[in-house]
Amino acid sequence: MMKNKILKIAVAYLMIFIMIFGGITSAYAYDKIHVVSKGESLYLIAKWYGSDVNSIKEANGNWSDLIYPGEKLVVPVNENSAYYNYFVDRYLIAKMIYAEARGESFEGQVAVGAVILNRVKSGIFPNTVAGVIYQPDAFESVANGEFFNHEPDLTAFKAADAALAGWDPTGGALYFFNPATSTSWWIWTRTITNVIGHHWFGI
Repeated sequence: MMKNKILKIAVAYLMIFIMIFGGITSAYAYDKIHVVSKGESLYLIAKWYGSDVNSIKEANGNWSDLIYPGEKLVVPVNENSAYYNYFVDRYLIAKMIYAEARGESFEGQVAVGAVILNRVKSGIFPNTVAGVIYQPDAFESVANGEFFNHEPDLTAFKAADAALAGWDPTGGALYFFNPATSTSWWIWTRTITNVIGHHWFGI
């Protein structure tokens, strides 16, 4: 009898503990604000953040599939997606480094990664790594398919890690180009912040 009573009390305390500390919570741990860029869709945005389209629609009180450049969306982010996003970002940055800067010095490769991260933080480009990389006409290697045709090597991953750790050899650059091959007159109007190898970096 006493054992049963103790067991019931223990179960009761356990239930109270679960109600207080374990309660029913959303599958999403926090929200992030995403600024929509041209060419993006709710499906792509949801994929980047590890969210889903219906959750984004519900969070914004708008059930339309239409989104517009410059629009700010609340994106519910899964509690595990921060870790997932880090590794996806690392992979995408390394892939871009390999596509745009393989053969450059290590510093030159880190610099390309830094430009991507500077754009994310700038407020004038998409605010995710994937958004920056896939922004239409932003990078030649994406436009011509080079980005998709190769996997990054170990050096590219190390350069991505260095950029993610905060090394920016560019001086805050938002652009880079090779003056020997660039056909854009506009890029020559940028203020140059550094020259590393074959690439000029500017704002």
